[in-house]
Order: sequence, then C-alpha cells, then structure tokens
Amino acid sequence: MSTINNYYEKITQVNGFDSENLDNAKQNNYAWSMEELGSYIYVGTGRNIVYQVYEGIGIPAPPILVPENLDNNAEIWRYNKNGCSGWERVYKAPADLSIMGFRFMIRFEDSMGETGLYAGAFTITSESYLLWSNNGVDWEFIDQGIPGGFSTRTMIEHAGMLYMAATKTLDETQQTYLYSSANPRAGWTAITMPAGGPTGEIQSMVSFNNHLYIGTAPAGGFAVWRTRGVEPNSGWKMVVDKGAGDALNELPLSMEVFKNHVYVGTGIWVGIVSVDPNKTLVPPKGFDLIRINDDDHWQVIVGSAPLIPTQPVTGTRNEGIYDSGFGNMFNAYCWQIKSYNEKLYIGTWDDAILAATIIGGLLGTEIADLDLQNIEMLLRNAGINQANTSPALAQIFSLDNFNFLEWLKSFWESLKLLPEGYGFDFLTSSDGKHYCFISQNGFCNKYNYGNRTLLASQDGSLYIGTANPFQGCEVWKLTTDN
Repeated sequence: MSTINNYYEKITQVNGFDSENLDNAKQNNYAWSMEELGSYIYVGTGRNIVYQVYEGIGIPAPPILVPENLDNNAEIWRYNKNGCSGWERVYKAPADLSIMGFRFMIRFEDSMGETGLYAGAFTITSESYLLWSNNGVDWEFIDQGIPGGFSTRTMIEHAGMLYMAATKTLDETQQTYLYSSANPRAGWTAITMPAGGPTGEIQSMVSFNNHLYIGTAPAGGFAVWRTRGVEPNSGWKMVVDKGAGDALNELPLSMEVFKNHVYVGTGIWVGIVSVDPNKTLVPPKGFDLIRINDDDHWQVIVGSAPLIPTQPVTGTRNEGIYDSGFGNMFNAYCWQIKSYNEKLYIGTWDDAILAATIIGGLLGTEIADLDLQNIEMLLRNAGINQANTSPALAQIFSLDNFNFLEWLKSFWESLKLLPEGYGFDFLTSSDGKHYCFISQNGFCNKYNYGNRTLLASQDGSLYIGTANPFQGCEVWKLTTDN
C-alpha cells in the first residue's frame, strides 16, 4: 500500500488548547466531539479518559498519564476558521455535575427555524445532560430526553428530525435506545423497537437513500438495520448481522455514506472488553470495514479470515482486500470515517503505545518507548511465540471456535510494525476499496493514539481531532488533497 502526501497543518499551538495552564491543557486529552457554527469550529473535550479508567479499577496510573491538579470537568473550545485568533474556551462544566466529556456535538435547525449546537454530556453518575447554544458562547441545559445514567452516543439529522442514540454509561445493555425530536428544546420522543427488530445499543447512524441506518451491538457480533420507509414507524430491515461473519466484530463504531454506499467500521470496547453479558474479555483484533450497497448487499473491504466464525443470514463473509486493521492488530478501532472532497477518509485508534505504557509500568519504566525486541523478549519469557501454539491464551478468554493460529499470526506480524508504528493511522480512498496512507504515526506524534473526530467543514477544509491521553489532544486542518 502506498503513502501519499497531503497539505495539512496543526492548528493547536498547545496540545489541549489551554496555553495559559498547561496542566489543564493536558487534561483535555480527547477531542471527543466537533462541530461548526458560523465562523467557528467547536470541540467538546474528554478529560483524563485513560487516567480515569485506571482510577476506576483501583490501579495506580503510569506517571505520564497523571495530571498535577486533577480536574475532570469537561470543556468546550472554539477556533475561528479564518485563523485570525487562537483557541477560546467557551464553556467549563460545573464541578458538581461530574461531566467528564462531551461525547457528541451536532448543529441542527429545529422546527422553529432556530439553528444551534447540541452537545451530549458524558458522566459516570445517575444523571444525563444535554446542552444547547445558538451562539456558541451561552450554553443552557435542555431536556436530555434519555434516562438517567445514560449518555449520548451519536446524533444525526434525518428527514427534518434530529435522532439521538443513547448508551448506558457504566454497563452495556442489549436494548436499543433511540429518540427523535423536531425541536429538542421542547422534548424528545422515545422510539419503541418492535419484537424481532433491532437489539443492542446503537453506536453509529447515517441517513441514506431515504432510510435511517443504525449500527447496533448485540451479543454475537454487530448488526446494521435500516428503516423500511423513511421513518422508524415504517418498520426495520436487518442489513448486516453477526459481525459480518466474525463474532469479534462487536461494535459498529463508525458509519458514513460515500458514492452510493454505506461504510461501517468495527471495534471492540477498549480493545478487549466484550458487550456480551456472558463474557468479560475477548481477544483483541484489528478492525474490519464493511461496505453496503443500495440493494442491501454487503462486502468486507478490510478484514481477514474470521477469528470466531459466524453464519450471518444477511450475506456470506468474504476476505477483504486488506487484512483486519490494514494488517495491524493494534488498529483496534475504525474510529472515524468521513467523506470529503470526493474521497473517503479513515482514522483509527492504534492502542500500541498504550499497551507499551502498561507493559512499561509493569517493568518499572517511566516512558512508553518499548521497542520490538523488548516486547518479543517479554513474550518469549512468557512462553508465547510462533512455535508455541498452546491453547492457553484461548482458555483465558473462555472462547469456543476461536481461530487461535490466525490470531497469533496477526499478532506477531503486528509487532513488526513497532515502535515506528506508534500513533493512529490515517488513510484515504478515491473509490472506497483501495486505500493509501496519509500517516501511520499519529501525524508524527506517537502519543496521538487515536483519530477521535473528523469534520468536513463548510469552509472546504477537513478538521481532524485526536485522542492523546499523554499530552492533550490536537486539531489538524487538511486543506488541499493532491
């Protein structure tokens, strides 16, 4: 696969935006949501995401992840697209609400003709919050529409309505939570799913061909459903099921329309945590990319031989043009897909630097600079190598029908990409099938481990927000594609 050059620039002079308080800036480590309104783009941050995971399980975090003055209260920052001024903070969540991030943001014109930004908050409390602003400076809480203890996962405009999908914050469910509104400030309507219809939480949505498509995460592999007519009350048709032939494709994390097809990118929560209530952990794998045409036929574009084969009723799995994760198991998420300037862009979550940090912590090192030889030595000392295909690892995950040899081969090949491959991958395609790398190292920053947001702006630019739990997030601007 070739690599191409693009004209892109970093527009965050300081990682995490806050040039007056670098400790605060570092804690803005996820550009968790992004949208535009008028002359500005807006970024809702996620605060201390990985650090809080460590805190939640009671394990001391590596020093590189620990802030000086802990502050988990999320922020919203904006940037004038003409570049004439720096970043400006326009909102700071009150400490008593425990809002640790704004997970999704969308611009929507309501039935009263008023356009505003809607920002869904993420908490680990029993409360749920949704903010609205018509000027980007003054923010007010409105009816969140969803049960307490849930958060907004994704929102989309379809047929003049705003649709919002919700997920349970601390525990995945097998139910599907979807809400709609023509004027969210006046309230939401819960959409009841029929018997035999969608199950599992919604991870992604698109509007395509006068249908609403939703990607759900039931046990046994992700599914994609679409409305039979325009509205959900027309009924639902299942388009993809059982992880497109691999049960380890648990989450349909990203979805986009490009050249009369719907593209779906997969993942597993934090790389190993299962949504199946009968499992706790599953083996990590690289993501798959599935393409659906307007006749509801699907095809695997990125995907290897299945690790836990399934038998979908909606189609037959093929092996993709590229191996899962584009040949890199550490590409655990297809985190973003975006159509821009007649091309399709893909941004990944590459968890290799995080894995190296965890291993480094176990070894007593302070920085995540483990190279291939260090990791190989560790594995060989543990008795894991290409010659030793003991099913012990499979037993750890309590899996049946697990293609362990394929998994081990993929893992070993992925190690060869390190340490040069630290950092998320960013790719583009003109036809949706054949891809070129723009970056394989987080835009030359190994600590940029994920592309968390993509915004195709009305100013003709593509804005790229990163996840960087080590230094604070970055935002990049792609202006010319050659």
